[in-house]
Amino acid sequence: MARAHTAIVDERHAPRARGRPLSMPVVLTMALMAIGLAGLLPLLQSSQTTTTGYNISQLERQRNDWEARSHELEAEIASLAALDRIDKEARERLNMQAPEQTLYLGVHVAAPESHPIPNRFLPPKQETAKEQQSWWQSLLDLLPFP
Repeated sequence: MARAHTAIVDERHAPRARGRPLSMPVVLTMALMAIGLAGLLPLLQSSQTTTTGYNISQLERQRNDWEARSHELEAEIASLAALDRIDKEARERLNMQAPEQTLYLGVHVAAPESHPIPNRFLPPKQETAKEQQSWWQSLLDLLPFP
């Protein structure tokens, strides 16, 4: 007859289902570290906010400098395009003289629109009212209703 072997488990060597309870100094140390880390979060956020604010003010200062330079160049363009200056340059530097006879020709074509500065420096053109419609309004326009 075969005898069944049963294993007897020694309770002293068996692993516990629960861990050893933490001591009070360990719990207090962990709590203080958590509070310290939580206290650093607002400091990090305010530091990042301050850095972003500085970057914004620096970019605004650069934009203002470029706008001022643009206005200076517009004024320079206007002064260089003055007819008195052109006449003076033509007479002095190019040794030109006033014409002896003036001839007038009639042109029956409208003059093109001109800008004192190149188009790439002009503000963008405003969108038309149709382009500003929302997507549902454009869908309604496609329907055959009067």
